[in-house]
Formats: sequence, C-alpha cells, structure tokens
Amino acid sequence: MCGIAGWVSTLPERLGPESAQLAEQMGQALRHRGPDDSGVWLQTPADPSRAGGCVLSFRRLSIVDLAGGHQPMGNEDGQVQVVFNGEIYNHLELKQQLQAAGHHFVTHADTEVLVHGWEQWGTDLLPKLNGMFDLAIWDGHRRSLLLARDRFGKKPLFVGVADGGQTLVFGSELSAVLRHPAVDRTVDPRGLWSLLVLDYIASPRSILQQVHTLEPGAFWLWQAPAGHEHQDRPVLTQGLWHAPQAVDPQLAALPLTEALAELDRRLLKATERRLMADVPLGIFLSGGIDSSLVAWYAAQLRPAGQLDTFAIGFEDKTFDESSHARTVARHLGTRHHERILTADKALELVPWVLDRLDQPLADPSIIPTTFLCQFAREQVTVALGGDGGDEWFLGYPTFGAHRLARLWDRLGLGILQPLAAKTLALLPVSSGNWSLEQQAKRFVKGLAEPAGLRHFAWIGGLPGQEATALLHPDVRLSLLREDTAAPPRRPEPAEVLAESWRQWRDHSRDDMDALAAHYARFYLADGVLQKVDRASMLHSLEARAPLLDPEVVALARALPTSAKLHGRTTKWALRELARTRLPPVITQRPKKGFGVPLAAWLRGPLRGWMTDVLSPAAVAQTGLLDSAAVQRLIGEHLSQRADHRKPLWALLGLMTWLNRQRGAV
Repeated sequence: MCGIAGWVSTLPERLGPESAQLAEQMGQALRHRGPDDSGVWLQTPADPSRAGGCVLSFRRLSIVDLAGGHQPMGNEDGQVQVVFNGEIYNHLELKQQLQAAGHHFVTHADTEVLVHGWEQWGTDLLPKLNGMFDLAIWDGHRRSLLLARDRFGKKPLFVGVADGGQTLVFGSELSAVLRHPAVDRTVDPRGLWSLLVLDYIASPRSILQQVHTLEPGAFWLWQAPAGHEHQDRPVLTQGLWHAPQAVDPQLAALPLTEALAELDRRLLKATERRLMADVPLGIFLSGGIDSSLVAWYAAQLRPAGQLDTFAIGFEDKTFDESSHARTVARHLGTRHHERILTADKALELVPWVLDRLDQPLADPSIIPTTFLCQFAREQVTVALGGDGGDEWFLGYPTFGAHRLARLWDRLGLGILQPLAAKTLALLPVSSGNWSLEQQAKRFVKGLAEPAGLRHFAWIGGLPGQEATALLHPDVRLSLLREDTAAPPRRPEPAEVLAESWRQWRDHSRDDMDALAAHYARFYLADGVLQKVDRASMLHSLEARAPLLDPEVVALARALPTSAKLHGRTTKWALRELARTRLPPVITQRPKKGFGVPLAAWLRGPLRGWMTDVLSPAAVAQTGLLDSAAVQRLIGEHLSQRADHRKPLWALLGLMTWLNRQRGAV
C-alpha cells in the first residue's frame, strides 16, 4: 500500500524548475501511507510544438518484491510511467499473458503489470485487474494521463481541476492535492450537505468545489493538445470502466447446492490471493460471521498457529464483542491478540483522529477502527478483514426493513407517517448501541423518502431539510443556484443517489439485488472503505477484503435473495458455509455494528471539548453554518430531548478540518 500524487498541465509555469521540490512536498504529505521509499519523476515538453507535461510523486509501503518495486516505474524507453497505490492480486496471471505477447519484465512487482498492460491493452487493462488501487499512468508518446480507481472503491483518488482544466492535480489523499498552489480551497456547499445527510461525501464530490473524487470503477483520461497555441486545450474523457451490469446468467442458473459449493471455492481462492505478501500478515477478528469466515479460510491455507488475529474490546459491555472473537480464535487455534479500548484512551483518540482526517467523515467507528489498526501494526503490515459481506450478502437489518416498507407502501399508509413520527418522538431517548428506540424512529422517518433513498435516512445522518437548516443562509441560497464548479460538472448529491438506484434497478433481478449494489456504491465505497483506508494508512497498515473479490461478488449477486435474506436470517449463504466450521454462538448471532458510546461521551467527558469546538463564535467564523441552529442541536442533545450524536460528530469533524486548513494556509 502506498500513496501517489502529481499533476499534468499544458502551462509552462506549472512545469518549472520548482516542480521536483513541490512533488517531494506532496509526497511528504503521504508519508504515513508509505514510509519505506519515495520517488519523483517529471517530464516537460522538449519540443515546444508539443504542449503538456507531467510530474509524479510516490510514497511506498513495501509489501511485495521489497527490493524491486520502486516507483515511479517505467517501460523500456521511459515514456510510460506509473505510480500506483494498492495491490493487483492476479498480477502473475496477467504477467504470463503479457510475456506471451512479447513484453519483458525486470521486477517481480505487480506494478510492472500496469506498465506493460497499458502498452498492450490501453484502458482495456482496467477490467482485467483483480485488486484494489488508485493509479496514474503517463504516456509520453501520447502526452496523456490515465487516472483510475478500483471497481469497489477500496482506494481513494482526489483530482483538483485548475487553470480552467489546463491543469489536473491528483493524489491518494486530499492533503497531498492541497500542497499544490493551483488548487482552490473553496468549500463545496453540496459536499457539506452530503456530509450532514450521508455521514460522508458521496463521490464524485469532495469537501472542495474544485476537487473531485473519482467514483468506484471510474477513469479519467487527460489528453494534451497537439499544438501549443493558447486556444488549444486538453481533452478530458471520463467514464466508468466498471458500470452497473446484469447478474451473470450462468451463475444464476446454478442449483443452490452447487452455488454454495462454488461460493466456498471462490472464498477460499479470494483469501489465498490476499495472503500474498513478503511481510507479516494478520486478520482483523470481530467475532462476526464475515471476519470469522475469512479467518477460517486463512487457516485452511496456512497453519492456524502461525496466523495472528486481532480484536479489541470495550469497557461498556453493550458495545463489546471481544468474547466472540476470542471464541473464534480458540476454535481455529490462531495466535490471538486482544486489547481493551478504555474510555480514557478513546477520549484521547477522538481529537487526535479528527485532526488527521484527510476529509471530514462522520462515522464515529473510525475511533475503534484506528485503535485496532494501531494495535495490529505492532505485529503485522497487512491485515485481512470482513468488509463487503454485509452489503453483498444482505447483512444489515435495513434490508429486512425494506420489506416492511414495501408493505407499508402497498397498503397506502403514507398518510400515517407524520403521526407515527410524532408519536415515536415521545419515546425516551436512548444512548445505547443502535437501540430499538433509535431503529423505530429512523425507520418511520425514512418512510417519507422514495424507495431508493429511504435507506440513507435509516443509516445516515440528518434528513435533507434538517441538514439544510444547519447551513448559513447564504450557503442555503447557493444550494438553489446552478453549480459553477470547474468542469467536469458534477450532479447534485441527491441526483447521484437517485440515478445510481435507477441504473442498478434496471440491471437487477429485484429490489434486494439493486439495494446491495446501491449500498456498495455509496455506504461501502464512500463511507466504510474510506474509514478503513484512513484508519489503516494512518499507521502504515494495509487492509485487505477477500469478500470484495470480483469473483465472490459476482457469485453473491447471482444467488437468489432467499439465499441471502432467508426469512429474518441475514447472510444465510455465509451462515450456511460457516454452520459446520464455526461455533454455533457465532453463526447464530445477529448483526452488531462496530460502535462507540458517542452519545453519552458528548453529554459527559467530551462535552467541554464539543462546546468549545462548536462555540457560537467559532461556528459563525466559518460562514458555512447557522450558529443558532447548531446551538439548538447541542442543547437538544445535552438535555436528552434528542440523540444528535451523528450530526454533532459530523460538525465536529468539519470544524476540526476547517481549523486545520486555516493553520495550513
């Protein structure tokens, strides 16, 4: 795992003698992602008749081919140069194909497959890749730059559009992009709205107006103009190399027993691919069905006594799952490591983590995730986890809620929604971990939304109107005006959600298949996976997800809904595979989130910090938020008239990020 950064431009002043030093500074912003090695490469037009040059910067976390994986990596004549963050798990198969086509390899690194794969296949290389990545490929012969992100969004890629599109600045983290002086730092009101509504900023937006986030499975191809006249401009082509698609009919035709056997084979192979490493490797073990199955498959491929598993516990037993992880570790015979996240340690981590978030992210589970990654990094450099199982195998309770909501719609009960919401508002507020009271209120509130959007009301932050009310009046007005951000134009966040739902519904057999993809596109890619990426890379740890192998996902989609959501049993297919392999206490337990007692903390030990960060003067100074509305939110939470932990956490993250940006100017 690594960090990449750089820029392309047609303007000579962006490619001057200071470029190498600036590239070093951009790389330094990513040092935590790659402490082992660094590299800079630049090419400016030697021929004044050909516009367009490129600067690449790289930081490396050495995982495979420790001696030979230096980047930027080029082809034989040096005209093709690649910087790449991630892993290509099928690089050996692709290498064989490229060697058969006449390409010569000089390293054992997966990066070199990208170099020769681009020469051989161009953008058709991307669908051939089984891995997680963000990458940049500069082709000096064509004066073009390819930027791409993996199909499920494991790795982030930010792109700043500057000089009217004459310059693109890119990086694995926003912090690297912001080191470049061409990038505008104006906050995007629609990105801010997305943060408050979804708990994350949905790609292709970011927190800044002129910075885009590549969508999962997306690519940008920047082509310098042929001439050097001022009116000649680069051409930017955008697309999805992994677009919504129908279920594989051959897999869908398999009888259930054969489908489960094939799923078993694919999970084993996916885990085997992700055990590829020349450094110590371990497994995150929560005690849930997903991570426990990953650990079981790993124990079939390596001696269990040589596998390190890692779990954390909590003092608050309503949040603690460490006993279940311990049960799985004993059952498999792994070398198990466990640590308690005490309240004191968690409270110490809160401001530290928020201050290091590259972009605001309103998921408080980043606190225990960061603690787990820090703990695991003491022993290993790579860790496997269970991400993806809840989305593709229908593990969230909201999938069952969707069935109830459809019944509500069919019975025409929408007229009762306001009354039901008012009645539930009378219930006492609970600070527990996803209590019944919280679930009921969220469920009824979401019933007011269309089918494809109500899930974001169930699992996200604030409803759209309530989020808008927290914004400064001028910012609210700006939401009504046309987006004037630099091209390419980005749709409104709500439009992106609605369009994704429509596209996946058109390519799916039923609502559940579409919802799984919908969750994977937004909640997983822009929320969960970015949380894991930031938490792990803060500690130079590579996190891998076998359940997000493309072959596993293809099989999961092909399974009938009843093989995933079987009555009230979620993830039935995974539980069936685990039934004879894991203890019953693991296979029969319900889904439980990875949470922290944030609501109580904000009323107790974090109260002073919260009121200081969100003081009326501090909020007013931003010019982005309505200070009075924020104070009402705080007052309702402190008096326990409402549970506003999620929007308050989003606001704390935003304010901390803004304070950091002001200090960096």
